[in-house]
Amino acid sequence: MATQAAARPKSELNYMLGLMLVLTLGNGIVGFDRQTVSFLAPFIVKDLGLNNTQIGSIAAALSLAIALSSFVGGQLADRSGRGKAVLVACTLLFSLLSGVSGFAGSFMVLLLCRFALGATEGPIVPISQAMILRASSPKWRGFNMGFMQMVGAFGIAGFIGPVVATQLGEAHGWRTAMFLSIIPGLIVAAMMVFLIRPDPKQRPAEAEPKGALIADFSELLKIRNMRASLAIAGLVTAWLVLNSSFLVLFLTSVKGLAPTTAGWVIGMGGWGAFVGGILFPTISDRVGRKPVLVLGCLAATLGPIAMLVLPSDPVLLAIGVLVGWMPLGIAPLYCAAVPSESVRPGLVTTAVGLSMGFAELFGGVVVPPLAGRAADMFGLQAIFVICIGLALVAAFAALFLKETAPGKTGAA
Repeated sequence: MATQAAARPKSELNYMLGLMLVLTLGNGIVGFDRQTVSFLAPFIVKDLGLNNTQIGSIAAALSLAIALSSFVGGQLADRSGRGKAVLVACTLLFSLLSGVSGFAGSFMVLLLCRFALGATEGPIVPISQAMILRASSPKWRGFNMGFMQMVGAFGIAGFIGPVVATQLGEAHGWRTAMFLSIIPGLIVAAMMVFLIRPDPKQRPAEAEPKGALIADFSELLKIRNMRASLAIAGLVTAWLVLNSSFLVLFLTSVKGLAPTTAGWVIGMGGWGAFVGGILFPTISDRVGRKPVLVLGCLAATLGPIAMLVLPSDPVLLAIGVLVGWMPLGIAPLYCAAVPSESVRPGLVTTAVGLSMGFAELFGGVVVPPLAGRAADMFGLQAIFVICIGLALVAAFAALFLKETAPGKTGAA
């Protein structure tokens, strides 16, 4: 009996490590493919003759699709109890669609291609976070959710992505870079089939009759933490999308860096967010979600300030991006940890999907075109002034949160 008891925890640990590996890789591929157009913006702008407003609109189209599919995909996973099947299907479709943008010959075709890509991407992170939540012990929940989301999105996509994309774009053209992005996703989808366990049978509390989609939406909005999380998610995501969409253009056209050099500079942001993605959620497991979110939002003003005041020195700019992007490590808290800890079990994936969906809707659809217009009127420096304001308002919204960290509330 003792041997069986010891074997079970070891088996669970091995599964947890395998789950973390495959979901982190999956999130990394999603992040890379999502940001490829931004990384290759100097080449695409030159080839297709795009302006800043159009670049912002392309980012908005992708985000709109993600916003819609995040909530709907979360609902589908919660209601059907087949999160693994939905996750694998979305990853396969996402991988196949990631290379389609390479065929675009005009602004409108590229915009439609990115919209289709976003429609398959939306459910991937909410379902992944729900799987991590269910497999994690409460005291490691923040760390595990932060590791999966931030190491994937920034350790892989944020650091490796801009370096690989700009090097491929320089050597072989931006279209080839798009086509090659198909392969990694297909590999990860196959890994998901073999490494992720079948979905567990729903417990009675989770298998209760489901209400209408609007009823679930209304129930979530009645929760104060959900409203605060939505506000923070939208504002910080707008910060991220603006930086991701315009930073390469800013570094090349305003600071005078070569595209490949700009890729290395932005890669430092991936390292910064990678470190922050481990640091901030881990600290929140000990001291609480609320103080970490407030301080993290305030610290998000440092990156934009650095871009405005630093000279055109690649080393200094890289340090500014490295430090300035560390506060992005709070993303797993407002998008996953706080929502999932604030709702009943049957709405966890839906809550995470709503948070991420609203983040994309406001931060990725509403703000980028307006910011792009401001950049056309006042220069690319306007982007970073806007980012400073977004961070300050997000910090204010975080003050309205109620603490949810199991280590502080005693919840299981």
